[in-house]
Amino acid sequence: MFQSCILDTAPVFFSQNKVTSTSKKVLVISPVPSHPQNAGNRTRIYNLLINLKNLGHEVHFLYIQQEIADEDLMRQTWGENFYSLPYTDCWHRKRSLIARIIRKLRCFLTNYPKFPGTVDDWYDNSINQFLVELQTKIKPDIVIVEYVFFSKALKYFSKDVLKIIDTHDIFNDRVNLYKNNGQQYYWYSTTIKEEIKGLCRADLVIAVQKEEEEYFKKLVGNKVITIGHTVPLRRPKQIVSLRRKILYVASRNEINIHSFGYFIREVLPKVRAKLPDVQLAIAGNICEVVEDTDGCIKLGYMQNIDEVYDTADIVINPILFGTGLKIKTIEALGQSKVLITTPEGAKGLEQGANKAFIIANNLDEFAQSIIQVMTNPILSSHLSQNAYIFAKEYNKKVLDLLEKMLN
Repeated sequence: MFQSCILDTAPVFFSQNKVTSTSKKVLVISPVPSHPQNAGNRTRIYNLLINLKNLGHEVHFLYIQQEIADEDLMRQTWGENFYSLPYTDCWHRKRSLIARIIRKLRCFLTNYPKFPGTVDDWYDNSINQFLVELQTKIKPDIVIVEYVFFSKALKYFSKDVLKIIDTHDIFNDRVNLYKNNGQQYYWYSTTIKEEIKGLCRADLVIAVQKEEEEYFKKLVGNKVITIGHTVPLRRPKQIVSLRRKILYVASRNEINIHSFGYFIREVLPKVRAKLPDVQLAIAGNICEVVEDTDGCIKLGYMQNIDEVYDTADIVINPILFGTGLKIKTIEALGQSKVLITTPEGAKGLEQGANKAFIIANNLDEFAQSIIQVMTNPILSSHLSQNAYIFAKEYNKKVLDLLEKMLN
């Protein structure tokens, strides 16, 4: 979730600027920035770009200004291959008053989706001419679009270009996923028909974990591959005794806020009943919206990821629902931390369950697992060692798949 790279102090990955006979020109188009990495999706995009460069490809990054970003840092990082365009919010601003009234009535009277109903509702047609000019200028071999709701961009590249969608998440009926978990949804949701329409524009679809790969294959066939998320690696330290401090790292999205509230209300009191001196450190932008709580320390957003994880020996991810790969889970494993998470937090990483990390199936298991690892240095040391091994093997697998996909 923070500033990161794929390199370990050990020679685990490819060196930067590796030159190969199959080097490609790769253009990545994204409405989400690469800097700052204060949310999981930004970290994924940054790492994808870095991995592409390290595999020896010429990487170009086009950022559509949909979010607040650090463009100066992006220009420093990507140099002359960085492009930035303003975003026109077609969904909220371009609709006439009559069109908006008709849509609201349609939503009220029928099951018509209240969020962008068509896959292109968030797409900005004002960028089309620039895409045509960019193709002429750089002649990309591969174009990768971040998110299905920007898939229309692929239509403006020639047939000899390999067109890829990096999905991040499943978006059809997403509003009901939140509703069924007692949450109000505020972002992007579409229909299954429209998501299929977007996915069919690509030659290849990237899923972030196997469960979603299988789902997308049911929609569009076998042109789907899972490319996970690489993380920085830090070798485990010997654990003699554990500090009575737990760490939670999160951005300020609604799922994280909801899940954190569950942990504070239902789990932490059970832990403190046995270990009264336990503290909880909270890092990331979620600190801006959570209330002050006794025994909780708000670290806020910290740019240095190592400093974040150095504050504690035990990391939690109490996420209750969602889609995609839980980046904070694999990130903690890369830091060789003892990790306790929910079944939802382990999706896509199940092979490491109860070996590289602990899965707690309910609130009692969650509390008991924290108490167990906090009072058992031998168990914690094993988990830390296994976390590092798992993350190292996972990184290699992701990079191997990425290289195979591009070649």
